[in-house]
Amino acid sequence: MSPEIEQFLSGMKKTIEEVVMPNLTDKFAQEQAGIVAASLGFLGLIQDKAFHYELLENQEYKGILQAVIELLDNTFSAPTSVKETSAKVSEQFAADKVDDPVHLRPYKFIRGSNEVMKELLCVFIQQQPEMPAELRNSFEALMKPFFKSIELRERSWVKALGFDPEAEQQADIADLLYKDGYLNISKS
Repeated sequence: MSPEIEQFLSGMKKTIEEVVMPNLTDKFAQEQAGIVAASLGFLGLIQDKAFHYELLENQEYKGILQAVIELLDNTFSAPTSVKETSAKVSEQFAADKVDDPVHLRPYKFIRGSNEVMKELLCVFIQQQPEMPAELRNSFEALMKPFFKSIELRERSWVKALGFDPEAEQQADIADLLYKDGYLNISKS
C-alpha cells in the first residue's frame, strides 16, 4: 500500500493542530502554526486537481490566442508590433501545438507553456492602445468572457481558504473542472 498525498497532508495538519499548537506558548507562533495547518488542509483539498487545472488552462489559453490570431489575420489594420506578437504566438504553438495530446506532457511543461501564453496575452493587452478602434473593440469582446472564466475558476480554487467573503456563492473547483466525470475540455 502506498499512502495518498492527501493522507500525508492530513497527518501533518493533525500533528500541528493536536501536538504542536497546544505546546506553543507564544500567540504569534500559535497563529503561524494555525496558518500552516490551514494551508495543509487546503493543499489536501486541491492537490489532486492541480494537473487538471493546468490542462484546462492550457486549452483555454490556446483557444483565446487562436481567436486573437484569427482576429488579427482578418484585419489589415493591425500595427506591426501586434503582428510581431502574433508571430511569437505562432512560435509558441510550434512548441506546444494546439492539437497535441497535452495530457501526456509532464506537469512542468504544461505549466511553463501556460506561463508563456499568459505573457503573450499580456503583451497583446498592453498593445491595445496601438490598435485601431474597431480591432480594439473586437479584441476586448474576446477578452471579457475569457477573463470571467478565469475569475470564476480562480475564486473557486481558493474558496476553501476562506478569504473570499462571497466564497459560499462560488462553485466548488471540481464542479468547474469536471463535467459528467471527465475534465471539462471542449471537443472543438
